[in-house]
Amino acid sequence: MSYESSISKRFRAQVERHPDSLAIADTDRALTYSELARTTNAVANAMLRVAGRAPSRVVLLVDQGIFAVTAMLGTLSAGSAYVPLDPWMPATLLSDLLGRVAPTLVVANRHYLELARSVLPESASLLCIEDIERDGNVTDPAVAVTPDSLAYIYFTSGSTGNPKGVCDNHRNVLHNIWRYTKNLMIGSDDRLTLLQAPHFSGAVSSMLCALLNGAACFPYDIRRDGLGKVGVWLQSNRITIFHSVPSIFREVITGGDFPALRCVRLEGDRASGRDIELFRRHCAAGTMLANGLGASECGLVRQWRIDASTPIPDGPVPIGDPIDDMEVLLLGDDRREVPVGEVGEIAVRSRYLALGYWREPELTATRFLSDSADPTRRIYLTGDLGRMLPDELLQYLGRKDFMPKVRGQWVNVDAVERALATAPGVREAVVTIREEADRDPRVCAYVVPHDDTKLTVTALRQHVMATVPFEMVPSTWVFLAKLPLNANMKVDRAALPAPRRVDMTTGVDYVAPRNPMEP
Repeated sequence: MSYESSISKRFRAQVERHPDSLAIADTDRALTYSELARTTNAVANAMLRVAGRAPSRVVLLVDQGIFAVTAMLGTLSAGSAYVPLDPWMPATLLSDLLGRVAPTLVVANRHYLELARSVLPESASLLCIEDIERDGNVTDPAVAVTPDSLAYIYFTSGSTGNPKGVCDNHRNVLHNIWRYTKNLMIGSDDRLTLLQAPHFSGAVSSMLCALLNGAACFPYDIRRDGLGKVGVWLQSNRITIFHSVPSIFREVITGGDFPALRCVRLEGDRASGRDIELFRRHCAAGTMLANGLGASECGLVRQWRIDASTPIPDGPVPIGDPIDDMEVLLLGDDRREVPVGEVGEIAVRSRYLALGYWREPELTATRFLSDSADPTRRIYLTGDLGRMLPDELLQYLGRKDFMPKVRGQWVNVDAVERALATAPGVREAVVTIREEADRDPRVCAYVVPHDDTKLTVTALRQHVMATVPFEMVPSTWVFLAKLPLNANMKVDRAALPAPRRVDMTTGVDYVAPRNPMEP
């Protein structure tokens, strides 16, 4: 795959090679490559007609499905950059982001038109994606797009501050798709899931790994159709590559057999030893699990591929072996590399990092550093912590800001979560540091028991104390039926409830231990 090209040119090449092959199918309809190309052209031509030229930026307010994919591809074919936003976000935030982007066009599903009109900037026009597809001009717009052209702006969720708009060009996107294609051996016979909502950057690799390789793309709207049907959907569509965050994988994989599945791709949140157990129990022996590290700012950086016979090292599930053209560094607070085996911030050095953050030059300069050894490369500081093993496998240890101090001692939240995950009767566990105005910071554990399992704080504390230092043992415990998830199905730590401090078994108020002798 050549990445000195454009996404639209690469897509057109697949249309020429596979005109009658299935390109995309959602729960409502299916399109071949030639049909998808005509629909994409209709969208691009409508944009050019309304704007009078290649629009500067196009905001998308669309649901998951074929309409979202044609809106993205059509924008790129029109020589513009798309900016997918979440129609469900608060209107004030949506209006603020539209003001920051200053789009020429806003493209929306019909049922979002009223919302779009309420936040539409004066300088922007509004198009309905359903009307474009039905009535548009399907000839190739033949707009020249270079590898350096801006392809998209994806805004982060804002969970660690204000949403940041990550910008990238066609060259970097194509290189990222090439990395996935090579590592997962994606071919035209594959059938790939597209579970990520359009406004999440994970949708890029799911969509383009299919459509730039002559494979079939299968969007599924989790918000509309729920998780309960995903297992049957995977089976009926003979999915070969299933891409999701670990929380979705856990819900889906126990729902049956998946004989067509050849690869499970996990990214976006930390995988656990339990995920590997589920994978080996429910997937065929020849299936591959690819646990990876990636981000909007850098694409795929590392990927650890295992099968039924791969030995599993102790500690956190590794996030992988080296990937071509993406070098991982582990840096200390002084920005120098730490020795093998020590914890450091994960930094990525490459020629193919994202361009930076939309209209935030100071933030871009803080997170994307120049490389004194090679001016063609830059270094992206991820804010994640990791440890390099002697065999060059990388372990992910969580966010840098999730390693706080309690009573003067560093607390490795990931280590506590791993210890809890191995406790009998525990289905899932999350550990946080609770900071309240009238109290010192404390370690708080949120535990989801297996069905009909009786858990006690005493037993859990004793189990954790066998593997982590006393100062890291949770002093507050909350038992939940399930963990809260955000819109991308990651664990939503901000939504974890305030502790009630009640023992699950006895129902009486729980009092934290006052010294190491009290259980």
